[in-house]
Amino acid sequence: MIKAEGVICVLKPPGMSSSDAVTDVRRVFDEKRVGHTGTLDPAAAGVLPICIGRATRLFDFLVDKQKEYIAELVFGAATDTEDATGSVTAVSDRIVTEEELVNALPGFIGEIEQTPPVYSALNVNGEKLYKLARRGELTEAPEIKKRRISVYELELIRKTGEGRFLIRIVCSKGTYIRTLCKNIGDAVGCPAYMGFLLRTRSGAFTLEDAYSIAELGEMKENGTLDTAVIPMDRAVSHVKRLDISGISKKNEQLLIHGAAIKCTEAPQDIPLRVYLHGEFLGIGEARNGELRITVWLGDEAHQIKGMKLSGRVGSHNHIGTRIGFPTANLEGYDVRQLPQEGVYATVAELDGKKYPAVTSIGRNPTVGGRNVTVETHMLGFEGDCYGRPMTVVFVKKLRPMIKFGSVEELKEQISRDKREAEALLSSSKYTE
Repeated sequence: MIKAEGVICVLKPPGMSSSDAVTDVRRVFDEKRVGHTGTLDPAAAGVLPICIGRATRLFDFLVDKQKEYIAELVFGAATDTEDATGSVTAVSDRIVTEEELVNALPGFIGEIEQTPPVYSALNVNGEKLYKLARRGELTEAPEIKKRRISVYELELIRKTGEGRFLIRIVCSKGTYIRTLCKNIGDAVGCPAYMGFLLRTRSGAFTLEDAYSIAELGEMKENGTLDTAVIPMDRAVSHVKRLDISGISKKNEQLLIHGAAIKCTEAPQDIPLRVYLHGEFLGIGEARNGELRITVWLGDEAHQIKGMKLSGRVGSHNHIGTRIGFPTANLEGYDVRQLPQEGVYATVAELDGKKYPAVTSIGRNPTVGGRNVTVETHMLGFEGDCYGRPMTVVFVKKLRPMIKFGSVEELKEQISRDKREAEALLSSSKYTE
């Protein structure tokens, strides 16, 4: 099974909630890190972008984009939900003409104030509005929930029946199309509701990119599921691109590990899609002439394999020794080079010799640690190395830092870490 990272554009059918779609994508891709970029009402259909894996880090760069919808506007009745799923609250036999509608639409283009429907998932004092409405405790959204939204395009597509019209809307995040339909009805003096809603675009994602859950299931069976995944850099193609080349190896390493480098030619104070020698690294930002990666999305091996952390072996509390795995506590290293917390297969360079090793970076939660430490257990080393210079070369991350239920569980895991590191490093160029 592939481990996908990117965006899946789901073609959500009416009747499916956005959270249901996330659950289905999680199941199809066997990936826990899954999240949508903005809900689509259960009664609505259309484009629902869902981020998978590290692409969930891109949420802030995807959620505020324009949306495009096709809706059926129905005159002659109003409902409490403002769509076809609700109870009728008003009726009229007035016939609204195409000309009246065309004349009314320009009044809703631009920045307008909108009162969300009471049957919505917005919260008041920790409770969703629709739950309060169902209990009869609320008949309209409170004043504090009014919002400014923007409608960029609004046009009539065609008439579909007596009092029924298809309209196309391009709008900002947070716009309730059913409320817009109700308000258009108010403007022409005839109650109205939204008959159905199809989202045709969300940011850069369109119907052409979208797959139903059933289609994704079929693609999984025939081994083509990866073709449905939109790569992370394409998903944020609206972010300005910055290509980096011609910098020193040291600066390359600093950039890869999240440190700032001098880059006066980069646009300042805006998000940037950063590429190094044509390879996508992630989202960065330049401030005061210095560039750093703020959201790392490149090959994770670049941040670990071959990376060196140098310092001196310092004093420690001998916890490792007490549980049978003595460690050298590295101090005085460049904190800018410190990898993320976790357990790694490493090579320790000490007194001109190389030792296969397991290095733990973190707070050692199982034994009540509070400060981040770099603890290296050297395989085959015996003796005291306190106060001597040591370099740790990182080869591969074995696992995240975990709090175990007991010290015995921790010891069993460390034994497994040792075996995995020994097998991995037995043929590694870093031990030669």
